[in-house]
Amino acid sequence: MIITLYFYFNLILIILSAYVEYLFGKYSWGRYVYYSEQILKLVERCGAKVRIEGKEVLEKIVPPVVFVSNHMSSLETLIFGGIIGKFLKFTFVIKKSLLYYPFFNRMIKFLNPIVVSRKHAKKDFAVVLSQAKFLFDNKISLVVFPQATRSIEINENKFSSLAVKLVERFGLSIVPICVKTDFLSIGKIIKDIGKVVPQNDVRIKIFPEITHREINKQTNKKIIELFKTTLTKWSRSY
Repeated sequence: MIITLYFYFNLILIILSAYVEYLFGKYSWGRYVYYSEQILKLVERCGAKVRIEGKEVLEKIVPPVVFVSNHMSSLETLIFGGIIGKFLKFTFVIKKSLLYYPFFNRMIKFLNPIVVSRKHAKKDFAVVLSQAKFLFDNKISLVVFPQATRSIEINENKFSSLAVKLVERFGLSIVPICVKTDFLSIGKIIKDIGKVVPQNDVRIKIFPEITHREINKQTNKKIIELFKTTLTKWSRSY
C-alpha cells in the first residue's frame, strides 16, 4: 500500500510539473520526453527493474511508421515518450475518456492523438483513417493498441487488425512492441489507477520493422503469436 501511494504521489508531482510548464508555454516535445523518462525512473525507485530491448530498431526507423503494442496497463501510455520519443515524434490512438482526466488531459492533447469512442467500430475506423493521413504527411508515427481493454493475456479475438490495415492503406512499415507492464495493475474501481506491484519488472521489446511489402493476411496473427511467445518467455524467466 505504501509503495502504491509513493508511486501515485510522485506521479502526480511529475504531471503537475509538466502541466505548469504547459500553462506557461514552456512545454515542448523535449519536455514531454523528459517527463516520461522521469516516470521510468520513478518505476525503478519503486523497486522494479526496467528492461528495454530493441532500441537499435528505433535508431534505424525512417518515420512515419505504425507501432502496434499489446496493452497491459496504463503505464505504457506514460512511458512510451521516454522510449520512442527520444528517436521520433509519435502519437496514440486513445479512448475518449482519457481527455477527461484533470491535468493529464492537457498533456495528452499536446500530442494531438486520434480519439475514438470504442463503441462504433466503423465510425472509429473512419476517424482514424482521416486523421492518420495528416499525421503521416507530417512524418508523425502512430501507436496503436489493438486490444479493446487492458489485459495481462493476449486475446486473439479482441486483437484488432487496425494497425495492419493502416500500413496497407498508407504503404508504411509496422513495428511490433511487446510490453510487460503489470508493475501497475488494473484498478478495481478506476481501471487506470491500480495497485503497484514492484516485484513485477517492466519489460519492453521493440521488434524489427515489417515493411508494407511483407504485409499479408497472416500478419496480424503472426504479431499476436510473437507477443504470446515473448510474454511466455518472460514469465518463465522469473
